[in-house]
Amino acid sequence: MELYGFAPLRTTGTTTVRGFSTDLDLDLGQVLRPLTAAAFIRGSVEYGRFGLLTDISYVSVKGEEGTLLDIKTRSIDGPRGRRSLTLVPDGQRSVDASVANIQGIYDLALRYRFGEREAAVARSGSFTVIPYAGVRFVNMQYDLALQSEGPDRTLRFKGPRLEGSRTLRGWNLQPQQSFGGTVVQPLLGTQAMVFLSPRLRLFARADLGGFGLNNANDYSWNAQAGLGYAIGNSTQLNLSWRYLHLGGSNGRIPENAYNINQNGVEVGLKFFF
Repeated sequence: MELYGFAPLRTTGTTTVRGFSTDLDLDLGQVLRPLTAAAFIRGSVEYGRFGLLTDISYVSVKGEEGTLLDIKTRSIDGPRGRRSLTLVPDGQRSVDASVANIQGIYDLALRYRFGEREAAVARSGSFTVIPYAGVRFVNMQYDLALQSEGPDRTLRFKGPRLEGSRTLRGWNLQPQQSFGGTVVQPLLGTQAMVFLSPRLRLFARADLGGFGLNNANDYSWNAQAGLGYAIGNSTQLNLSWRYLHLGGSNGRIPENAYNINQNGVEVGLKFFF
């Protein structure tokens, strides 16, 4: 069992809620300030060389800072053709945005071990390779609040027989939109380790989920590498660098979508029984 914490030094990506898109580029401080809850745990059991593993992470943040770079055209298909409505900022290319997010990732997989049984202490050169396959549940919930007080905006209308525009004077934008849901993804991954000395080991982990089965943007992946040091005969301290990607879309209009990249430091305390 491993209790761990993931500190993303940088978070980048795009969130789209009912057609409104906001770009995020956050450092660790901007992520930690609105943090309201976090929980991380990994575990596995083994019989012979076969086993089960799980990895559970949950993060809740309120009011991440963002900038709305593009207000997309809203289109409607009707019996008389397609109609579109586009809002264009005049003299101001961005709108302030605040994104609240709950991010839950829950893995469950079957595993098979090649090499030595996992332990906190082992002889130099001992290695373990564990491929696994299973399912990943990705739960993403977003609340997007937009606010703008600035110059005029132009509202453009286009239909089969009519096209025009209208200037909105002193227009203020303060809507709030939200979406959420859980996606089930197939999961493939591998973890491996090799002991550099009886108490020091090098380890790595990588996985891929989704494979675009629900839609072209539905996939997630992890890549991680680090060092572990035994601070007892059954306890190990791990320090690693991790890169996490999450992507998904409802594939409809108006669109709900997310494309998030996080990379940073992970620290864990692992117990062997």
